[in-house]
This record gives sequence, structure tokens and C-alpha cells, in this order.
Amino acid sequence: MELTPRLQETLRIVKSSGEISVTDLALQLRVSEKTARSYVKDLARFGYVEEVGNNKVRFKEPGGTETIDGLRKSVELHEAELRFLKTEVERLREEVSRLKRFAAFGK
Repeated sequence: MELTPRLQETLRIVKSSGEISVTDLALQLRVSEKTARSYVKDLARFGYVEEVGNNKVRFKEPGGTETIDGLRKSVELHEAELRFLKTEVERLREEVSRLKRFAAFGK
């Protein structure tokens, strides 16, 4: 998986710092703390960093089972979201079909 340039920069800063607060990370990236937290969440989901409390994050060595488990959980979450979205799309198709029949009936 290839990270975006912004996530690569975020990861480089976290890795070189060892452990860094999200506030300091935001300052170094010149983004809001909310944006920096979003980057951290993405990197954590991919298994590159871990949040350690007190608004801090640290680099996580790759290759452990935690990374595999994290990816597995992410895939499961996305599969559940896709199932939900497919159901919602089908419901909307039925609604459009019903509306088309109603419109045709009214003519």
C-alpha cells in the first residue's frame, strides 16, 4: 500500500521523533490539530503508528501480528460498510422505480 505524500511526511516526523504529541506534529506539518489527528488515525489504521495517551503518538515497528490484525479489522469494517451501502443503493433503486411508476400513472 502506498501512502499519500502527506501521510509519508507525517510518518517520517513521527518515526524520527520516536514519540510526539499531536499538537507538536500539527505544528511541524503546519496544519490544524484536527487535520494532524486525522493523519494519525489513518496511519494507525494502517498499522504504522500507535496512540499512546496524553495526546501522543509513536512509530510502530511493522511486521507484527498487531499490524495484520489491524488490517484484518479494517477490511472487515470496510466490508460491513460496503454491505450497508449496497443495501442502501438497492433501496434507493426501488424508491426511484416506485416514483417512476407513480409519475407514469399520473400522466
